[in-house]
Amino acid sequence: MFSGANHIKVDGKGRIALPTRLREMLAVRTQGSLVVTASHTYEPCLSLYPLDEWEQVAKKVNALSSFNPQHQELKRMFIGYAADIQLDKTGRMLLPATLREFAQIDKAIYLVGQGEKFEIWCEENWEKKMQAWVGHAPDADEISADLQALQL
Repeated sequence: MFSGANHIKVDGKGRIALPTRLREMLAVRTQGSLVVTASHTYEPCLSLYPLDEWEQVAKKVNALSSFNPQHQELKRMFIGYAADIQLDKTGRMLLPATLREFAQIDKAIYLVGQGEKFEIWCEENWEKKMQAWVGHAPDADEISADLQALQL
């Protein structure tokens, strides 16, 4: 399970180097094979999946109806932007230019663990998101029943 937020610099070629603990974990689990794609959350971030997890998720998305406009939109964004990534021997990976542009990535990112995947945020957007989240206390009617029932 992937957790934590890691601040990572982006080099001039668009590569990022994963932290050692993540690099080792992914090397064992996937032999360094990953998939990165545009987020399905309508936010300017990317989703990074180990290949085995991606195959399960992509199968579910591909099974959606091509006649439903929302389903088709999700397929176009999520599957259409997907790119295979291979970690090099030093634990670096190249983020494709189209995806860097989509997520507004320039000089630094936050790699945020989300259980079975990571989100990749440009530094500025992540910091804005965190400031907004910390500064907002939702009213009870804004919290879904699922969250109200959650015990942490």
